[in-house]
Amino acid sequence: MNFRGLRRSLVNAPVAVLLAAAAPAARAEVTFGDAGDYLRFGAGARALGMGGAFTAVADDTTAEYWNPAALAFLDEYQWVTMYAPFALGTNMYYAAVGVPLGPQGAVAASDIMLRSDGFQGRDDLNFASGNDGSIVHNAFSVSYARPFRDAYSVGGRLRFLQQTVLSNSGNAFGLDLSGYTRPWNGVSFGLSISNLNRPRITLASDPDIFRRSTRAGVAYHGPENRFLVGLDANKTDGQRAYVAAGLEYNPLSLLSLRTGWDQKGTLTAGLGVALRTVKVDYAFSTQSDVGDFNKVSLTWRWGNVYRTRIEPAGIVPETEAIYVEGLENQVKFHVGVPKFRLVKWTLTVTDADGRVVRSLGDPASPPEWVVWDMMDSGGKPVRRGRYHYVFRVEYKNGKIWEERGKFRLDYKTNSVGGVDVNVKGEAPPEPPPAPVAPTAPGVPLEIPAESDGAGSAPGNGAAAPAVPAAQ
Repeated sequence: MNFRGLRRSLVNAPVAVLLAAAAPAARAEVTFGDAGDYLRFGAGARALGMGGAFTAVADDTTAEYWNPAALAFLDEYQWVTMYAPFALGTNMYYAAVGVPLGPQGAVAASDIMLRSDGFQGRDDLNFASGNDGSIVHNAFSVSYARPFRDAYSVGGRLRFLQQTVLSNSGNAFGLDLSGYTRPWNGVSFGLSISNLNRPRITLASDPDIFRRSTRAGVAYHGPENRFLVGLDANKTDGQRAYVAAGLEYNPLSLLSLRTGWDQKGTLTAGLGVALRTVKVDYAFSTQSDVGDFNKVSLTWRWGNVYRTRIEPAGIVPETEAIYVEGLENQVKFHVGVPKFRLVKWTLTVTDADGRVVRSLGDPASPPEWVVWDMMDSGGKPVRRGRYHYVFRVEYKNGKIWEERGKFRLDYKTNSVGGVDVNVKGEAPPEPPPAPVAPTAPGVPLEIPAESDGAGSAPGNGAAAPAVPAAQ
C-alpha cells in the first residue's frame, strides 16, 4: 500500500468535504484544508453565534480557545462542552474547564477534536486494503493567564497536537501567546497569536506544518450588560486576512439573542438561555453549497470568586426582625469581601417604600463589621418597620458584585424600676386604662379596709368581706 497516496486522498478528503462550507471564503482567498485548519473553526456556540468575533470578548471559559489572556478575569468555575455535526459523517467536539485563582489569575484546559468516520484505505490500484477507519484531528490544551495593574493580562497556551489517519498517527507541540486589556469602562481589546513555533506532524514523508495565525479584536459591553458588540481581524500566514463581527442582545437576564458575520462571509445567528447554574447556547449558520450547520453548547457554572458576604447581626429567623435592646441603637452588618483591589463599596438602606434612608461607603476595603447608627441621612432616628439593603462592591478590574437582603427593625422593652427603655427617638406607648369593676344599680362600691395581717388581702386568693346593702 502506498501510504503517501492514502494520506493525500484521505486526509484532505474529509477536510475538503467538511469545509466545503468554506467555499465562499476560499473564493476570497481565505483558504482551508491545511494542517491545523480545524483549530480555526471556533469553539462555543455563544461565540459562534456572534460570528466568532470573540477575541476581545472572551468572558467565559471558551477564552481558553479565543484568547487565553482573558482567563485572568474569569468570574467563576466553569465546564463547557460543544457538539457540532458537519456533513458526511464528520463531527466536531469541544470541552473545556476553567479554574479562577483569584488575584493570581486562572488556569484552564480543553480538548478539541474533529473526527471523520467511514473511510477505507486503498492501494495504488485502488483496491481496498483494510477495514473502515477514521481520520482524527485532536488538540489538547493547557492555558494560564495572569493579571497585572487591574486592567491588563497576559496568557500562554501549550497544545499537544495529534493527527490520526486509520492506523497511522503523529503528534507535535504548539505554543501560543495572548494579551488582553480593559482600559476603559465597557471597552476591551484582545490579541492572540497561535503556532508561534510552527509545529509539524509527519505521517509519511511530507510533514504537515501548522501555520502561524494572528487574531486581534475590540469589544464594547453596553450598560448593565444589556448588549455586547465584538469585531475581530484575523490573519493566517500565506492566506488573506478576514474580518468577523458579532452582536449579543440580552432582553432578559436569562435570555440572549445573537447574530454575526463569520470568517466564511456568512450570516450567523444564535441564542442562549441561562439558568441558575446551567447555560444552554445554540448557534446556526448556513451555506448555499452544503446546507445548514448547528452547534450546541452546555455550560455549568459555580463558585463565583467575586462574591461578597453581608449579614445583619442579631436577626431572628422566625420573624426576620432585629430587636434593639436598651440604649444601643445600631445595626451591625458582618461583611466578607474577596482579596481583590476595590474601587469602592456602598451599603444602601431603603425603607418599605423604596426611599433611601441612609447610604454608607468608602473607597477602601470595608471593615469586618459595618455599623449603621439607625439615623437617616438627615440625622434623625429611624422608625421601626421593614428595611431593605444593597451591598455593592466595585473592583478595580471592572467586576461588580451586589448582595441584597431585608430585615424588620423593632425594639425590645425592658422594665427597669417602672421605666420602659425603648429605641431612641420613639415615645413609649400609652398604657391602657385600668379596668373598672361593674356595680349593681343602687349598690355603692366601697373600698375595704386595709388588712391587719391576720387574714388574706383581696387579690391574694381570699374573697373580700361582704358589705350589707343599705335598707
